[in-house]
Amino acid sequence: MKRKLTAATAIAAIFMTCQILQADSHSQRQQHGPANTPESGQIDDRTGSLYWNWDRGLVFENYDETVSMRIGGRLHNDWTTFSPDSAIEQQFPGTRDGIAMRRAWLEFRGDFDDFMGVRIQLDFAPDDTSIRNFYIFFTDVLPARLAVGQFKEPFSMDELTSSNSTTFMERALPNAFAPSFNPGIMLSDSVADQRVTWAAGIFRDTDGTGRNIADNGYNATGRITYAPIYENEGANVLHLGAAYTYKDPEDGQFRVRQRPEAGRADRFIDTAAVDADSVGILGLEAAMVNGPFSLQGEYMRASLDGRAGQQDVDYDGWYVQGSYWLTGEHRNYSRSSGAFGYVNPERNFGQNGGWGAWELAARYSELDLNDGNIEGGKLENITAGINWHLNPNTRVMWNYVNADRKGIGKTDIYMMRLQLHF
Repeated sequence: MKRKLTAATAIAAIFMTCQILQADSHSQRQQHGPANTPESGQIDDRTGSLYWNWDRGLVFENYDETVSMRIGGRLHNDWTTFSPDSAIEQQFPGTRDGIAMRRAWLEFRGDFDDFMGVRIQLDFAPDDTSIRNFYIFFTDVLPARLAVGQFKEPFSMDELTSSNSTTFMERALPNAFAPSFNPGIMLSDSVADQRVTWAAGIFRDTDGTGRNIADNGYNATGRITYAPIYENEGANVLHLGAAYTYKDPEDGQFRVRQRPEAGRADRFIDTAAVDADSVGILGLEAAMVNGPFSLQGEYMRASLDGRAGQQDVDYDGWYVQGSYWLTGEHRNYSRSSGAFGYVNPERNFGQNGGWGAWELAARYSELDLNDGNIEGGKLENITAGINWHLNPNTRVMWNYVNADRKGIGKTDIYMMRLQLHF
């Protein structure tokens, strides 16, 4: 019987195969030896070949390490149950219990001669294939890193933290303001001993899938961060940041809408299309890490310049979240990006009696889309979470969300995610 090979099963098969063959990779390297021999200091004649190993993903590289390629992926499988008030159930009938593949990504990274690199990420969930990252970057052409293609605009710590590494299953409500994957060109760098990062670029405003491009519409976006404290290899951190994006909206209209912090929910608040000559969005961010304890928060405000005869409009939102690692780890702050990365357990589950890494987290967030004669609605969320990092490639998440749609009612949401990434 013939069976259809889905992206999810393909990624899972690659992961399992690489785990099984990892030992063979190490023996292969031991057999052939390194490229640069201590005796001669010469590179042997096998530099044209690529050899593979396993480093949280399938990595190919040549012996002089001038070429490196990585094949990876991520699978996020979400289970969701809703318990809404009757008014919510009537107003938003599309909010239903279910199980869904939130993300099924296949990823490719290539780095060449410390001069340029390529990043490609394809998402096969939930329906059609979408392009997320698809860009080339150069490190030595200009004093700063130059990237061209489709990638995330430099805005919001929550948005720039990978979905593999976010503290909660979904990002906070103000993320509705944050531009995400768009085609463009950007310069970025980290300076002052990597305590300061900056990035600025011009982007076309699209739907984030890499397929649909606006007839006009562009964004000019920049971000700067400062880490006045970075000590003990990131166990003590203080982060401050600000970002701004100027938008020339497509067809002179701008719309904001948002779900509660659950991917299967309907959009509870929606401004519909509002006439605007331009839109400016300001983002302020702060975070701290003190050993196993961390805090993070952001405030965002969108100001719409109304077209002739139309009023100016302002929307805003904010969140604050905290987490504590029961097993002693701490959040992994990246000085080069001013965002957080995945936390590897000190002891993996099942190895030497280890139980992996356990994190408790809580968040409050709100988004207000009411101003003047615009009644987009106001939404407040309280979210609690438990994260279990079994090893560097696997995580299980449990989230509870209490979503309060002002003027209509509340919804209790129970979610679990099984996450595999490499």
